[in-house]
Amino acid sequence: MKIIDYVSRVKFGDPQKYEDIIIIPIFAEIDKVLFFITLDEALKTNEFHIKEVDQSGTVPNLKVINKLDQKVFILDGEELKGGKQNRVVNTSLLIKNKSEFVIPVSCTEQGRWHYQSHHFGDPDVVIPADIRRIKNESVFYSLACRSRYDSDQGAIWHEISKLQDEFGVKSETSAMRDVFEKRKNLFESMKEKFPCIEGQNGIVVFQNGKFDGLDIISLKSAYKNLHNKLIKSYIFRSNISKKENNIDYGDEYEKFLKEIEAVEPLKFKSPALGWDLRIASKNFVGSILTYANKPIHINFFRKKEYNNKKYINRWGDVEFEI
Repeated sequence: MKIIDYVSRVKFGDPQKYEDIIIIPIFAEIDKVLFFITLDEALKTNEFHIKEVDQSGTVPNLKVINKLDQKVFILDGEELKGGKQNRVVNTSLLIKNKSEFVIPVSCTEQGRWHYQSHHFGDPDVVIPADIRRIKNESVFYSLACRSRYDSDQGAIWHEISKLQDEFGVKSETSAMRDVFEKRKNLFESMKEKFPCIEGQNGIVVFQNGKFDGLDIISLKSAYKNLHNKLIKSYIFRSNISKKENNIDYGDEYEKFLKEIEAVEPLKFKSPALGWDLRIASKNFVGSILTYANKPIHINFFRKKEYNNKKYINRWGDVEFEI
């Protein structure tokens, strides 16, 4: 089955609305999906560790040590707290049981480079969808140009700085986590508005009247564990605009499907198990982690608007139209 089939044959739940955001539960039936556990479940066992690659450390990489018999899923955008500075994973990963991997990450804390702890933990945060979107676009262009899972670190720091200014957060280390702490009350008040429905394994998000993003996780138990983190990521800036939009979300979704169906995915070996498919169309950018010919995680975002300019990537001379 093609990836387009998995996103076109989903069933929708009742829309959940708040201010300018509409989030619709997705029920995607994906047969014979292997079992895996999520990162926070793995870390609680003390048999799964994430640490700096060596004593000196390096910003764009971390080491994963999995002593468990289970495979472990790490969601793109999950932030890891600790080490020499907080990091965020650059792509979704399926970590093999009884294995060690080096994984690609980006920094979400600019002003610290000393050990806070030797192991990373507390994956309670998926970075805001706006930063996830920018990170994923830059990873796509890095893969297209040189087959590396690098992000545009400068762009991520810039976006974090903008959010700190926007919400009046003064952080000694320019940590993204400090902005989340400032928004904690908003997230608590939102829980009841965007509940996880029994059998749900994804969401499609509309903001300001447009398709904004989509996440589908094949294993429903894993999605349930990650639901609140994904919701917090998407609603991070929700009270900036209080304009409600009455939209035909079915029509918006059909436009999304029609555009991505016309694009041939690029295929890359995942840094861990499986394959990473990447799609970039005029308006959307997507990533699909697959293993044993089954999707593990499907993610799409509406691209950030660049005032109709070309995105000039920093990895080569190739230019990509936005």
